[in-house]
Amino acid sequence: MIFTKNNSLKNTLYRITGFKPKRMAPYREALRHGSSQKLDKPSKIVQSNERLEFLGDALLDAIVADILFRKFPREQEGFLTEMRSRVVNRNQMSYMANRIGLFDLMDFSDDVRLNKMARKVLEGNALEALIAAVYIDRGYEGCYTFIQKRLIGQYLDLETLMATRISHKAEFIKWCQQNKHEFKWEHADESGKSRKIHVVSLYIDDELWFTEKNFSRKNAEELCCEKGLRKVEEQEKNKFQNNL
Repeated sequence: MIFTKNNSLKNTLYRITGFKPKRMAPYREALRHGSSQKLDKPSKIVQSNERLEFLGDALLDAIVADILFRKFPREQEGFLTEMRSRVVNRNQMSYMANRIGLFDLMDFSDDVRLNKMARKVLEGNALEALIAAVYIDRGYEGCYTFIQKRLIGQYLDLETLMATRISHKAEFIKWCQQNKHEFKWEHADESGKSRKIHVVSLYIDDELWFTEKNFSRKNAEELCCEKGLRKVEEQEKNKFQNNL
């Protein structure tokens, strides 16, 4: 989906979102990477999509959580948390962004556009920014509809995701081993009203990363590792951005 004069950005966004934008400024900002800033004109500040990315990430988490809460009324916290992580992880975000042709619409410097390794990171970031732009333009309901019908509804099969077992703990341990980090657990118990509550703390290289409480020790460890994977992903993303 390449943006040309005969295929205006507004019409392209209509095909992607299902509605014609009322205000184009948020969308242009969502598609503008920081590398597009003109270095020869330092006095001219060009707003990149990083602020929108922050907002879109929060909106995505909240809306996906609501969609899953309604779709699976009998499932508990651990299942819903795991399902949400399957929907919003980097691979899925890059896949959905690729399907809607987001990379070809973005404003990059030439060297970034030619960097094939950059695509997976930048596509997901841009999709989060686009979600924020839809929210600014159409409000929460419009944003909810876009995520539910145009993204998840068209490109993800929740039933298939549900049937695919993912262990955050296994993935995180693998990351630690590959990057030569030492990890350890500290376990404690609290008295609940009806049963014992497990308190699990995750340490990486003797630094406390996360502490979670759950009736199941396994679920508490999974929650710590899910947050650990998100932290690692954010660190890798920031490292990548700083090296551009």
